[in-house]
This record gives sequence, C-alpha cells and structure tokens, in this order.
Amino acid sequence: MKTPRILIADDVPYNRTLLHHLVKKFGDCDFAANGIEVLAAVEAAAAEGRPYDLILLDIMMPEMDGQEALSELRKREAQAGVRLKDETKVVMVTSLGDWDNVLQGFKKGVVEYLVKPIRDDNLRELLAQMGFQPLTAAGK
Repeated sequence: MKTPRILIADDVPYNRTLLHHLVKKFGDCDFAANGIEVLAAVEAAAAEGRPYDLILLDIMMPEMDGQEALSELRKREAQAGVRLKDETKVVMVTSLGDWDNVLQGFKKGVVEYLVKPIRDDNLRELLAQMGFQPLTAAGK
C-alpha cells in the first residue's frame, strides 16, 4: 500500500507546523506558502509519478490565494483528462467561514471546508471519512 502524499498550503509558518503535527501520521507531507507554490508542487509531484492525495489549502495567501490556486488546479486536471472521481482531494482550511467563500470553494471542487482553529478530533474524523488512515510503522 502506498503512503498518501499530503500538501499543506498556508502562508503562516505556525499554521503549517500545526497542520503538519495533526496530519503527519496520515502520510508524507510537503509545504507551500502561496498558490503559486501549490501549483508548482502539484506539477512536480505529478512529474515524479507520485501526485498528491490531499491538499490542505488556506484561502488568504500572498501572490495567489487558495481560491485562485484551486481554480487553476481544477482547470489543469480537466485539461489532463483527470476524471472527477480521481481529482486531488482538497480541503479548505481557513479563517474565512463566510457563506461566499464556502460556496466558492464547493463550486470549485473542495471536498470539505474547515474553519480555523482546527481541532485534532474534527480533522481526524474528516480524514477517516475521506478514507485516510493513520500509518503504522510497518505501513510506511
């Protein structure tokens, strides 16, 4: 069984560290600080033949925000012929819980929308619902 690959995208180092602490037991984690880095990481991972299984994506980031990065990601996946069921799972992890941002995220293809502060038990439950299980030492 392959180890899931997770991209944590947030411009605040503390938030990346916290999310890493919460999800590192579910897969190998990489990091991005803005939407441009997200797209570059996704492209590199695909070129390596080991694409991301999950992206935890903040909205408010410099240079390219999470909504823009999500739109571009979905556009690239469509151009590459990726089927809807095979799209990268994206969870918005943000402090913006207003209806407009939530609706935009779901229209663009997020799987779930979590408003900060993130609770470990909520995130674990969500990951389990999405099919991610904690890795064992032998499973890694």
